[in-house]
Amino acid sequence: MGTGKLIKSKPSQKSEVWEFDGWFRKKWFFKDEDWLDGHYKKLSKVCPEGYLMGWGCSNNQMWLDTKKIEGQLASAYEHTPEFVSKITNFCFTHYQKTKPYAHFDWDLNNIIINGDDIHLVDWDNFDEYPEGQILDKMESDLKKAFGDQYKSEYLKECKVIENKTSATTEKLKFVIELYSEFWKNPPIAEVYINDQSKFKDYIKGTKDKPTIITFEQGVNEGSEYQLIIDRYNKSEKETNIVDGKILNDQMLHIKSITIDEIDIGSLVYEGVYKPKYPKRWAQQQKDAGNNLPNTLKNVTAMGHNGTWTFSFSSPFYMWLLENLY
Repeated sequence: MGTGKLIKSKPSQKSEVWEFDGWFRKKWFFKDEDWLDGHYKKLSKVCPEGYLMGWGCSNNQMWLDTKKIEGQLASAYEHTPEFVSKITNFCFTHYQKTKPYAHFDWDLNNIIINGDDIHLVDWDNFDEYPEGQILDKMESDLKKAFGDQYKSEYLKECKVIENKTSATTEKLKFVIELYSEFWKNPPIAEVYINDQSKFKDYIKGTKDKPTIITFEQGVNEGSEYQLIIDRYNKSEKETNIVDGKILNDQMLHIKSITIDEIDIGSLVYEGVYKPKYPKRWAQQQKDAGNNLPNTLKNVTAMGHNGTWTFSFSSPFYMWLLENLY
């Protein structure tokens, strides 16, 4: 284990902190194995990966080991208005991620800054508390840390931003079932929400065992969105024609789409398919007097490369009620 150095001692709490090469050990000179086990499990859900290194007990002691986080203590920084606002925002945002649990000791010596990264250490008080108590303690700690430089408006601004965010966003879960028919190469599908790619792969699933695509997407109330399936990887060689009849082909099928645990059912036919026709074949159709549409609805089987686009808005449930019936 190597030789450690005592860096902090709190006789009133019967605890010490020892520093080793690259890690710390918090020691308590009493034993409460059930508390430490539960405490460690709670921390493992919120602490950065690799930060916790284990815990243990002996007859009259217990300890918790943590990795050393590189950086500088927040107490070493000049208390400019920008810095005070930055730390206040960090403390509040961190609590929003761990609620109903909270670190509950926002001393500047428990905050480490490394470039744009900010971390908390000394998690002894981490537990579940009433929100009012948490925010009162946070403000009290920040006032103690920054003195007259701290303004109550900093925390109020954080609350306003959080209220606006939580009131106007929702997270939707998408489950899309696709399957294909091919004899040479399978089609590729890339799935987008607007311009954000969520999935890209060959589609080799069958009608009985389709390829299942699952992802989540945050959306803002009042905004319009497009679920796009970009289907490609089909060349003219994928269609085998003999005596004017198609013997083999490559097709991509949409079997079902579920959004927020609701199967959109017949609304799938509202999707707009925009095929990219093969140039030679398209010219043949034109010469034969056949007009090829630029877009099609009521399509779940895509024989050409192209995009299929389904438009919706948030709140999704309200949009669904307006469009389903």
